[in-house]
Order: sequence, then structure tokens, then C-alpha cells
Amino acid sequence: MLIDYKRNIPKYLYRIAFIILAFAFNSCNAPRNNPLDASNPNYSFVSIRGTVQTFSLPYTGISGASIYWQPGNVVINTDASGNFQINNIKPVDGELVFQKAGFLSDTINVIWNNAKNLNYQINLTRIPMLDSISIYTVVINQYSPPGQSYELTINANIADKDNDIDSVYVQSNDLNFKKALGYDASSKFYQTTLSTQDMNISDIEQTIGLNFNIIVKDIFGRQFLVGNEKVTRVIKSGVVIQFPANDTLITPTPKLTWQRFTTGYPFTYMIQIYTNDFANSQLVYQQNSISSDSISCQITTPLPAKNYYWVIWVIDQFQNRSRSLPATFSVQ
Repeated sequence: MLIDYKRNIPKYLYRIAFIILAFAFNSCNAPRNNPLDASNPNYSFVSIRGTVQTFSLPYTGISGASIYWQPGNVVINTDASGNFQINNIKPVDGELVFQKAGFLSDTINVIWNNAKNLNYQINLTRIPMLDSISIYTVVINQYSPPGQSYELTINANIADKDNDIDSVYVQSNDLNFKKALGYDASSKFYQTTLSTQDMNISDIEQTIGLNFNIIVKDIFGRQFLVGNEKVTRVIKSGVVIQFPANDTLITPTPKLTWQRFTTGYPFTYMIQIYTNDFANSQLVYQQNSISSDSISCQITTPLPAKNYYWVIWVIDQFQNRSRSLPATFSVQ
């Protein structure tokens, strides 16, 4: 016996199935009215994406840079490759601010002009960094002119990964002066030596405790205070030389002696021997880091027959130093 299933299905179920199919068909072609659906032609949100990288070649993505979209009060960070993306924001013109420790911040004025997506490539400039600095006083005891001369020596090592330094200066607000430092390619230090006249003072001890600022100016005219240092000490006393002195005639390998120098701070000695040629004096021997307990130094390398003079320096742990009066001798 055949069963007619159609005769056993109520007619209202046919009507329900027809309505469901018709709705499904029409909904496929219905307008996208969801405001958060990017396919909606009336979609009212936009996005900004881009890359933050170094200013100098080779360009390298900067990870962890902070990006602040001011109109929406949105803050995000770049990924490990320096990329970023800000989605679902209103197309309101405003500023996009980029910041990263050790770099100059940058700001972009964003104008949409009916655009849906904007893409930016930002290059941040590294701030010059002061790797090391030494500022120390130099006192030279001399016969002519009689008395002492004073100097302040400054050595600054500055990291410049963007290679955009134009000039470096030392500045003292207390003494109201500013002077350029020269660059020594061999040591890679910026250096200068200041006299008391350069600093508008009469006594080098007037510098003790004052701040000396290191200012870097880049090729774009921007200036950076990268660090500062203070003068710690002035050593005005000099070591008294005992032997040889007063044009004494000696052997080619003399033993140099001096009176013990007593201070309340750590120091070492440095010995220098020069040819005694007024027109062209030359350094021929130098011994560094001699213990403060020593009162003599044996010269083991024979000195050629010539007229000489020698000096001994006292150098403290901060490189402040004082040079003795020179003593003369001859080798035949």
C-alpha cells in the first residue's frame, strides 16, 4: 500500500517553509545597516596604520613606541617590527603623537578628506647620549714665569647613532660662558682645555662644585643638554724632586727619587722625561700609575746621551692633577 505523505502534512507548514525561504533569499541582497560592519556603505569608522622606524640607515623598526591618537584618546604601542594599527575610530581631524624613550617625539597632523584608511611611515631621531665625561683641573708648577698655571680639561664621549651632530659645547651658567669642544678622531672624544681667562675667573678653585653642562647641537639646529659634571678638587701642591736635578751628569739608566707626597685622598704618580731642547722638546719616557707609596722609579731603558728634564705628576681618582717643578740632568 502506498502512502501519500503530502496528504498527511498540514498546509500551514508549507506556508511557514515558504516564508522562511523567501526571507533568507531577500536577506542576502538586503542593505548592510550594521554601523560596525565595514561592508556597510554608510560605515562611519576609519583606521590608521603605519610603521615607526629609526631616522638613520639602515631603517629599523622601533618596538614599544607609544602612539597617542588625541581625538579618540587612544594609546597603543608598536609591535616588535615597529608596526601599529588603530581601528574603528571616527574620521575626526587631529594629531597623532609618537614617543619613545631615547628618541625625539614627533607629531603628525591627520586630515581625513573622506579617506577611510591612512598609512604613515614615521622616522624618529635618536637623542644624543653622553656615554662618559671627565672634567678635571690641571696645576702646573713652573719657573718661568714663576708660580703656577691652571687649566680645566674636559673629555666627553657622546653616542651619535644617527650621525647628525653638528657641534658640542661646554657651558657654565654659574660662570656665564660657553665654549665649543673639538673632536679627536683617534680617541673619539669631544675635548677642550679652558684657562682661567676663558672662564672669567682669577683662581681655578672657583670652579669647585660648579656644574659644567655638555650641550649637543645637531645638523637641524636642535640643542640637547646631554649631561653635566662638577669639578671635585684642585691639587695646588707639587712633589719635590730629589734626584737627578740641577743639570747633574748621570748614567743612561738613572734611579729617579722624590720626597714622599702626603694627602688625605687616593692618588698615583706619573713620571715624564723630556729632551731639554727649548725649540723642540720631546717626550721620551713616561711611567703611569706609580703607587702613592713609592718615592723612586728605576729607568730600565737606556737614555741616549742628551740633555733632559723630568717632572712628576700627582693624579687623584678623579684625574685632577698637579705637576712638579721640572728638574734637569744630562746623560753622556
